[in-house]
Amino acid sequence: MRLSTLYMFKQSAESMSKRVSDNNDVYLRLSAGKSLLRASDDPQGATDAVKYQDALAKLELYSNVRSGVRGALQHEDNILSSAGNLLTTSLTEKIVAAKSDTYSDEDRNALGKEIGGIRANLLDLANTRDGNGRYIFSGFHTDTPPFDAAGNYQGGTEARKQTVADSTEMTVSHLGDDVFGDIFGKLDAAVTELNKSPIDKVALDAALSEASKAVSAGIERLGKTQAELGTNMQQIDSLDLTGDNLINETIVKVQNAIGSDYGTMTSLIMDSKMSEFALNASMLVFQSMQKMSLFNK
Repeated sequence: MRLSTLYMFKQSAESMSKRVSDNNDVYLRLSAGKSLLRASDDPQGATDAVKYQDALAKLELYSNVRSGVRGALQHEDNILSSAGNLLTTSLTEKIVAAKSDTYSDEDRNALGKEIGGIRANLLDLANTRDGNGRYIFSGFHTDTPPFDAAGNYQGGTEARKQTVADSTEMTVSHLGDDVFGDIFGKLDAAVTELNKSPIDKVALDAALSEASKAVSAGIERLGKTQAELGTNMQQIDSLDLTGDNLINETIVKVQNAIGSDYGTMTSLIMDSKMSEFALNASMLVFQSMQKMSLFNK
């Protein structure tokens, strides 16, 4: 009878130990928020989890890149809008006024100073930096102002581009030479003629005509550039919509692979309740066995 009682005691202890281990395992998975803790738990699931996590990281990286590109495009668009206002309103009005026969030389001298001031503002816009201190319109020569004081282009020859999705590359800033062209030189020539005393009307008319053509060409270039910016921003929005959907789908795949989805977590909670119940039952049996005398016949 002693051997029978000893055997029962041993079995009870082993059963309780197993219940404790099972219970700890369930709560460990619950606290981790996933059922897959080790690759050995589910080799295929672990492989899928790594694959989906890599895909998710790539999707989130592109999402962050697009966010930065959108900011860059919007910043450039704001600069071009300001430049467009100077060209379409301020400069156009001043050039038309300077051509008028009703203006005296002194009036034209004053207009020359005004046009010179507008030209300086336009140059400042062309030499704008972004939030990281890089010149926007210098291409890859981001440390070099696109235009020198005389209005000569000195930036790079290749516009900066960024990969915003798989197999999708986008221009994130335009070259100053393509946007502003030779407008500064034409304005300088007009200002020089307007500041003369006496004014050479023939030379002035020729300079103003060239300046007017340069302004018109500049307005057209700005319009084309802003249209491209608008198209790029629309594409960014479209890619974000698709990307967000893919991110959500991939998150679900990761959760399913590692067992952190709603269904698995609900099942784990149920398992924890059952495991706790089984552990309590084993403890009661073990306590009962402890009260039994091994020498009781």
